[in-house]
Amino acid sequence: MTPEDATIALLEELKRQRVEGVREIFLQDDTLTALSNHLGPISTPVAKKIKAAIPYPSVPPLEKKETTSLPEPVHIQPVHTVPTKEKEISAFETHESKQKFPPPPELDLPAGSKLDQWKWLRGKVKACEVCNRELGPTGNIVFGGGSLDAELFFCGEAPGVDEEKEGEAFVGPAGDLLNRIIGAMGMSRESVYLANIMNWRPLHTQAFGNRPPSVDEMSFCLPYLRAQVEIVKPKVLVCLGKVATDALLGHDPKRRLSDCRGQWSEALGIPTMVTYHPSYLLHNPSKTSKRKVWDDLLLVMEKLGMPISAKQRGFFSS
Repeated sequence: MTPEDATIALLEELKRQRVEGVREIFLQDDTLTALSNHLGPISTPVAKKIKAAIPYPSVPPLEKKETTSLPEPVHIQPVHTVPTKEKEISAFETHESKQKFPPPPELDLPAGSKLDQWKWLRGKVKACEVCNRELGPTGNIVFGGGSLDAELFFCGEAPGVDEEKEGEAFVGPAGDLLNRIIGAMGMSRESVYLANIMNWRPLHTQAFGNRPPSVDEMSFCLPYLRAQVEIVKPKVLVCLGKVATDALLGHDPKRRLSDCRGQWSEALGIPTMVTYHPSYLLHNPSKTSKRKVWDDLLLVMEKLGMPISAKQRGFFSS
């Protein structure tokens, strides 16, 4: 490990402790010396990262005193261990190396009504050993929902922190924005179907944010998503984001969402439109970005034979 890598690792641990509420730590002199010897001189870019990540005012060093007695006790706030699903797993890389994914499940929907099939499938997902194994300590399995007779099926990526907490797809800020978009189309959340490729939020060790699912994770969950599409039988699928697009149209690391959005494709035998995820608009709230998504959804409305008013066509155009 290079001095820069070791420094960044130490920085990430300090950031984690800061998120947990720790504001004071105690280090013996020999520990400080060992760190100094191990890390060596810190390059300017790394030093800038540390300064930017820990914006607390520096404390002037204490004057060294000659003493043979033990140092005065220092108050140390308790360090709360970041909860993990498995006791000895502290990094996603370790988790991934230990947890191998079995082949994707083979599903045969039972005879019965759409509601009977949907309840059977939801029970399968809720009882899935792999899905439950991959959950975080406080996470919940997220299954799709909405109208089982919906003509429009929105497919998202992986649950975020709000979704895994509630156990429902598209809640939180991104879900609120999608609700407003659906409303602008003249529809309601209850009239469409909403689901994610993933049934769980992928584990990671960062203090915030989300990790894109791996190809193995997506491949395992895809049969559950396909079965939901088979039950609903929508007229149009909308892929929200690159993860959903890769899962339904085939994984392509070179694919750029900007190159394929606004164009009709076909997935699972259904006309499919690719567009940006609502979370993209939350981070890129420009009128240009909003207009791109809206243009894509106008094409969806046309495909469904929905009436489009002049006001709707004019959204974000000026």
